[in-house]
Amino acid sequence: MSKAAAAKIAVAGAGVRPAAGHFSKVKVEAGKGRGAVAGGTGAGAAASAAASGAGGRRRFTGRILVRLKQGVSSAVVEQKAKTRSLKLVSSRDIGSEVLKGLEKVDGVVFERLGVVVVNEGAAEKVKRLLSLRDSPFVSSEPERCLYKQAGARALKNSAAATWGIQAINVRNSAYSGKNVKMAVLDTGFDFTHPDFAGRVIHRKSFVGRQARDREGHGTFCVGIAGGGRKGKAGPRYGVASGARLYVGKILDDAGEGSDATALAGIEWALEKGCQVISMSFGAAVTPRDGYSEIFEDVARTAMAHNCLLIAATGNESDREEGIVALINHPANCPSVVAVAALTEALKVANYSCAGMRKVSGKSSGGRGSRRGGVSGEVNIAAPGDNILSACIGGGHDEESGTSMATPFVAGVVALLWEQSPKASAGEIWDKLIRGVEPIGQPKADVGAGLVYVR
Repeated sequence: MSKAAAAKIAVAGAGVRPAAGHFSKVKVEAGKGRGAVAGGTGAGAAASAAASGAGGRRRFTGRILVRLKQGVSSAVVEQKAKTRSLKLVSSRDIGSEVLKGLEKVDGVVFERLGVVVVNEGAAEKVKRLLSLRDSPFVSSEPERCLYKQAGARALKNSAAATWGIQAINVRNSAYSGKNVKMAVLDTGFDFTHPDFAGRVIHRKSFVGRQARDREGHGTFCVGIAGGGRKGKAGPRYGVASGARLYVGKILDDAGEGSDATALAGIEWALEKGCQVISMSFGAAVTPRDGYSEIFEDVARTAMAHNCLLIAATGNESDREEGIVALINHPANCPSVVAVAALTEALKVANYSCAGMRKVSGKSSGGRGSRRGGVSGEVNIAAPGDNILSACIGGGHDEESGTSMATPFVAGVVALLWEQSPKASAGEIWDKLIRGVEPIGQPKADVGAGLVYVR
């Protein structure tokens, strides 16, 4: 997310938001927001305050997500739905603008992901289908609004590389992510930026006709994940300059989206064979929420297709005031790599969200943990404060937030895929974690440590 303190916190909400520097806010369509989060006492109250107050929004679109039985076809789902006068269509048949497609039907089936997005007016019909003994529908949950993670010194930028590039040791790597397909799902990209002249960048918009970035968050994140140098002689600010870039615009020009647009972007990236997907957006959660079983299934599906989802933990914390907010959706899913932000002193950033501390000898979250956990855990940390990258209009700027940290990890994953092209997604995950640099910070805040190129 970008750095303004207010901006940092505003990004996470119910729904998807970009995670640039501190998360930026994600807005909801007029008239479709839901009630605020209930308060509480102690740590729960602080988390709820962060989720519902200035630190983040927790909103829902009114639509619902439905999880399908594994391996069921879109045709079977559509036929079963017809028995309850429910008109569903495959995502392949509605084009890229999934929200416009939903205006014409009751719901959209993402067959590859095993998920259906259903309009609010058809919710009762879905409930009846869920109750049938032979139903292909397994469970449902409300669709969240998503927001970009907007952003807010030890190491310093040098003439050769930014402090973030120095910190992760990428300059000593023989790899560039060459030919690895890397997707960045965000607000789009400035395809005229001179630092990317000659690069072939695949693109698709799920919120309008063009994937052009008018907000800036997406361009910034693409620059970190797959950019090169600042001009011909400026400092290096990008990690995987040899990666094949796939830009999916799933957040609109205000930096707002929803679970549906995120799912559409993930499905597109998997169809294109992407091996890493960078997601600097999220939605705030409360201690009672748990993680999305649907997005957990999607993350596992991605891993089965040799692709890792990398997501920002969120910027709702204000540690200086004693508020440590929970990891955002979808980063709190066990099979999503959750990324925290670090300062130039390699300390956890004030705004960076955290995993639940151990309670009664148990800890929540973590890859492979049981479903329905209260909250995920931070897996890894990356540079997030005062990060230099590309901005719209052809220039460069500095931003802060977990949104900035996330593409650093995505870029390193691209390097690992180039180094070990036959590895499974689980093996790449393990290599990523084994390669970290310990920084002496609590695991709940920074996971295994600083992402590092060995």
